[in-house]
Amino acid sequence: MRRMAAWALLAWALTVDATEPRRQIGQVDGQPVYADQIVGEGRVRADSAREVFMVPVLRQWMRRHADAVRPTAAEKQRAEAAITAYAACSDNGYALPEEPAQKEAVLTMLIGNVKLQKRLHDTYGGGRLLFQQAGVEAFDATRRMLESREAEGGFAITDPDVRALAYDYWTRDHGAFIISDPGKIAEALDVTSLIARCPD
Repeated sequence: MRRMAAWALLAWALTVDATEPRRQIGQVDGQPVYADQIVGEGRVRADSAREVFMVPVLRQWMRRHADAVRPTAAEKQRAEAAITAYAACSDNGYALPEEPAQKEAVLTMLIGNVKLQKRLHDTYGGGRLLFQQAGVEAFDATRRMLESREAEGGFAITDPDVRALAYDYWTRDHGAFIISDPGKIAEALDVTSLIARCPD
């Protein structure tokens, strides 16, 4: 009897799903996005909306510019020298990995991200930066790039509530992590900005 009830429940669930189509709330690169893809509540829901609509657009932009932001030999030497100098004066024991491939990967990641953010900043009208654990983010420029891609049809959010959630990141208060001083912005977008320096 229990088995029959389970089969009946499964059959009912399948017919309910069949009669209630998914609600499309937009598209990314022509692929539909549905309401059930935005999950969670509050800030988690906003992050989910950004992940679904905007992260693919950001990744696409980054891939397109990957070659242009690849660190040069001179930039890697400069960063390595700054790391070595800081390790010597701070006595913190930090050093780049000795294994060449690992050292290359660390330098490429450190420098490449700063160069990518600088390119975004320069291409989309400058503006404020946001300090993150992995470095700075071209905060205002990123929003302008996304709005530009949205206007071009790269993605669309047809549900106004979900659109507000997706853009929530740029409307909420990030406090002291926002960098707006032009001198500090220029310094933060230098390829060795992530490397601590000893006091003069």
